[in-house]
Amino acid sequence: MYKKIIDFLFQLLAVKQYLIFTGMFFVLNALVMVILDAQLRPPSCPDMISLELVFTKSGLNQIINQCGEDGIRSHLIMLWVDYLFIFSYIGFLSNLLGSLLRGIDHDRALTLFSIPIIAGVLDIIENTLFLFQLQNTESLSAVLIFVASSAALVKFILIAITIVLILYYLFNQKKKGIPEA
Repeated sequence: MYKKIIDFLFQLLAVKQYLIFTGMFFVLNALVMVILDAQLRPPSCPDMISLELVFTKSGLNQIINQCGEDGIRSHLIMLWVDYLFIFSYIGFLSNLLGSLLRGIDHDRALTLFSIPIIAGVLDIIENTLFLFQLQNTESLSAVLIFVASSAALVKFILIAITIVLILYYLFNQKKKGIPEA
């Protein structure tokens, strides 16, 4: 079932003609995230990455205390907006990587193509767990906070791997004289 879903997404997204659309969608979403965060988050409140990588209940309590009600509200809004951002960055990274993988062994291409998609799934898990925690600050769960932060850390690692793969396959195409995807 998993392989069928990844293959379906590969056939759907690994098309170089979509790169401008997915790239623009990603850039616009990133701009919205930056502007919205600057307008909503109080200066004393740590940013989203600090929240995502908090790992402990005491660390999250510290962020909650630093942020206050307005900061918590801003993080809640940003977490909801981040769901759209997840689809934009995963769409773009998957589209770009998938386009570059078109010429290699199909099974290997699907394995590599799944990396940014797994990152997106982890991001959704992370956001959902932090939404639950920030909406119920009186009953924080150390386990859920650790799981959410672990998902965030693995997500960042998978995104970094995706970027390295994109650079690798871009470089190899240029080196071999193959036209860019």
